[in-house]
Amino acid sequence: MATKKTLGAATLENQLLEIIEQTQRMQSTASNNPDGATVVTAYTRNMATGLVTVSLSIPTDDVLDPTDGSIDVMATELFVD
Repeated sequence: MATKKTLGAATLENQLLEIIEQTQRMQSTASNNPDGATVVTAYTRNMATGLVTVSLSIPTDDVLDPTDGSIDVMATELFVD
């Protein structure tokens, strides 16, 4: 299990970019990603418009919520620290 990370960005949009960048670093480091999982499958930035386009694939599991009996979707842990 990867350790918790602290986000330094002040806005939600910049926090999202920070999470994407941290994910790319984790998936590209063999010691953090022993199974070679790819979460960020594409990341491009249009230099003319400044728009960033990202494609993600996040594995999930269905988990029973003990408080109300509903099925919650939880991301599967992939990376180690």
